[in-house]
Amino acid sequence: MMMNEKFQISPSLAQMIVDAAKEVIGKDINFIDLDGKVLASTDPERIGSLHAAALEVQETESVVEVLEDDVFKGAKKGINYPIMIDQKMLGVIGISGDPEECRSLGFLLTKITEVLIKEQLIKSVHHSIDELRSSIVRMLIFENEKEHVFKNGNMHQLQYELEERAFVAIIHFQAFDHTTPLPGKMNKILLDQGINLFTYLFPNQYALIINESQYNHLQQIFSSYFQTMNLNYSVGIGSIGMIEELPRSYKHAKFALKYALSRKVTVYEYAKLDLELIMENIDFPIRNDYVTKLIGDLSDEEISLLHSYFSHNLSLKKTAEDLFIHKNTLQYRLDRIAQKTGANPRSYDDSVKLYMALLLQTF
Repeated sequence: MMMNEKFQISPSLAQMIVDAAKEVIGKDINFIDLDGKVLASTDPERIGSLHAAALEVQETESVVEVLEDDVFKGAKKGINYPIMIDQKMLGVIGISGDPEECRSLGFLLTKITEVLIKEQLIKSVHHSIDELRSSIVRMLIFENEKEHVFKNGNMHQLQYELEERAFVAIIHFQAFDHTTPLPGKMNKILLDQGINLFTYLFPNQYALIINESQYNHLQQIFSSYFQTMNLNYSVGIGSIGMIEELPRSYKHAKFALKYALSRKVTVYEYAKLDLELIMENIDFPIRNDYVTKLIGDLSDEEISLLHSYFSHNLSLKKTAEDLFIHKNTLQYRLDRIAQKTGANPRSYDDSVKLYMALLLQTF
């Protein structure tokens, strides 16, 4: 399969690549474009910044190791690899961390990146129905190529009618074992439920494009059918819009999924987010400073206690029952939190501050 000369990595595809790589490798990953700008990163602060080591990779078409922070402008310690497809460089991908530790992960990182990019390149070749389905979804959510999808009669081959208004949902599987239907049995499950446009996102997610008319039916699928299968999963549902707005819906679905995972709920809709939308638009350094200043000294157990306390509307009785502790023990622990943070969880004003810190910590 030859690569289209005009093919470029979109920010959404690049972000999907770094997120998927981090799931497997466990370290921060950066994707840098050919101008040396960080196109996507698992560290939000680095997106848009200059990465001089990547320019060195581009010039030499070889791996560049950075042994100390800022040896190259904007580059942290780690290893950076050229991304080559059909002998053409598409960008640079890097792992942040001790080069000694990262070196053994380089082959895996480049192969993950290569596979995900090549999946995206499947357009003008002959497809199986499953490949065609996956290609259509990727074109619509990563490249916004509505005209290409409909011009070639692709939807007719799927025998599926995509409405003018639709949305994206993302299913995230949280555990893997021999019973988890990824990616084989999952295709049949989705098709049986009337969901015809979906693609597997390495390593543990599915992206779905669904007609607006199926919105209420989708809620029923996730709340009943899936749960009867004892699958450990979460779902983020994006905003409804015109076909050309599906990349935006995909971004919203990712945001809703992030919230669902942080709250340990099965399904969450972007449409139901309110205060969280404001939180997402606060600069990362400011968010981090506020969280560190207010609740940075709290233990994981104390953070969990506050989550339970707020989820039960500040009820001492219900929180104590939820945590299987005596009410007096709960009061003592809340007093301890007040001493450590300077904010009393039982005071309305202070509880708002603590609640805001917990929300910001989510993002």
